[in-house]
Amino acid sequence: MTSPTQLIGRTAAWVLYAALVALGYLFQLDGDHIPRNGDELVYAHIARLTAESGNWLPLVSSYDFMRNTKPPLLFWQAIVAGGWGDHWTLFNLRLPSVLYLWGTALLVGLLVRRVVNSQSPHLNPLPEGEEIKRGEGTSRGAGITEGAIAAIVFLSFFSTYRYGRPYLTSAPETFWLFGVFFAIAWSPTKLLASRWKFPLLAGVAIGIGCLYKSFAMVAPVGLGLALCYQTLGARKAPWQIFRPGVMRDGLKVAGICTLALAVFGLWFALDPLPGEVWREFVVGENAGKFKSSPGYFKVAFSGNGGVLVILTGYFVNAGLLLPLVVGTAWTAWRSYRKKVVISDAEKVMWLWLLGLALVFMLPNQRSARYLIPAMPAVAVLIALYWQRMARAWFVITLAFCTLGALGMGLIALGAVRAMQDNSVYSPLFWLLLASIVLASITGMFKKQWMHGAVAASGFAVLFLLAWTTAPLNGEKGHFQPSTVALLQGQTVSVPNNFNGQFERYHFILPGAKVVAYDAPQPVDFAGVDTLLKTSRYVLVTRRIGQLPCTQCRIIDERWDLRSRQDPSEGTWAALQTPDTFWYAKEYLVEQTAP
Repeated sequence: MTSPTQLIGRTAAWVLYAALVALGYLFQLDGDHIPRNGDELVYAHIARLTAESGNWLPLVSSYDFMRNTKPPLLFWQAIVAGGWGDHWTLFNLRLPSVLYLWGTALLVGLLVRRVVNSQSPHLNPLPEGEEIKRGEGTSRGAGITEGAIAAIVFLSFFSTYRYGRPYLTSAPETFWLFGVFFAIAWSPTKLLASRWKFPLLAGVAIGIGCLYKSFAMVAPVGLGLALCYQTLGARKAPWQIFRPGVMRDGLKVAGICTLALAVFGLWFALDPLPGEVWREFVVGENAGKFKSSPGYFKVAFSGNGGVLVILTGYFVNAGLLLPLVVGTAWTAWRSYRKKVVISDAEKVMWLWLLGLALVFMLPNQRSARYLIPAMPAVAVLIALYWQRMARAWFVITLAFCTLGALGMGLIALGAVRAMQDNSVYSPLFWLLLASIVLASITGMFKKQWMHGAVAASGFAVLFLLAWTTAPLNGEKGHFQPSTVALLQGQTVSVPNNFNGQFERYHFILPGAKVVAYDAPQPVDFAGVDTLLKTSRYVLVTRRIGQLPCTQCRIIDERWDLRSRQDPSEGTWAALQTPDTFWYAKEYLVEQTAP
């Protein structure tokens, strides 16, 4: 039996670790190589040019086909965070994303704490050997432990880490959209019965979320709300729509969605070129996702871009915690079969998951990323079923974490071999790697350590991933300060192999005039000598040991991660030669004097 003092200490430990995980999101936040959406830089490009124009609208881009592809709130956030260009750093642009994530994690933790406190003991049993009466007030840390676990789980999802930290992020719309369902789950009876206060606030919140993402988000949110009004407000099955009060509830949902669209419509009212917004964003960016030359059903049931992408999306988004999502779904199904009563708050989470997934099966363009706004609900459900899941799901998760840590070690070993420098990583890096492996393996065999090992290892592997790329975000990945000073105001030709990738050099070489040249596979670009005839300074990427060009002078060099490796190299190359597979050198060169 656990004493109250031990229980308080355990709760404090969980809360402390949750805080450390949250702070861990700041590590390497300004790095050029953090996991991110490939489009982050093109949107940073649009934000920078818009800031340079001195106007909030219209949005400005050097790409005619990629300008009004996201609503303005995303760019206004960057403009404010970057001080209209005066403080234009990756850290400043990304920090608002992290703040949104912290807010979402807090909502997740608070909701789980409330649900646990309101549940009967048999719905959330104590671990074996613990018998503390609920009425004593210290039972299970008053739900604080479970809330901390939920926050840790949410922040340990790979989708949260990858798409939540970059400037182009899912964090803002996730916060605002999930916030609506958080509110319903917090007080379903009161809010669903509200005549105008909740619909008003919900409409504004959804509208703000749409101004970050798209007006299309009204559809899944509207469906989720309709399901909540039907199953929780009216206590009817989803198909029993012919019931008293259905018109009233329908009008509330319609009013919320209309208000959200009105908030989104401010873009058209404020933009001096509303016609281009309609053509580029509404028609091109959104309606275009429904186009399909092969046909809807052929795409829907294909292996690439089919509905299976959505059906498996919540599991894929969890990353190394995928087994826990499977385990939660399986445990929930077994509880349903046994007719175990679940809370209204839990029902809201399931309905939000269902509504989002159903709607995003409709477009022909499908991605697991579209389901990220409901990942906080997944974290809530995992925390609620944490004690009821079979041990096997945690053991499999720990096996995933072990493999993930070893994979990070392999990439780090590649850096050591490439740079021929054993001091690239501090001993603390290797100690963390060994600790993750040891904790994961121990947790597989020691039941009392299992839960703690999963919570610790899940995020620790993500932290290790950030640490793996840390040398490239430091001196080894940057040119000398004298080189940066030399290029102030100078035109530099830089490689570009994806939309807006050249924008990264505005952070690497601040003050230089960056001009992109097309290099689908930068390490194989063969036109350097020709490029030097028209450009004084050129950046050239090469494999380890290869010279940048035949007739040039190397001014400076830096290490870089390779991007878009050749498919012919295969996975075996990443295992056998991680140095040449992951790493390359980038040279600043100029033509030699004739």
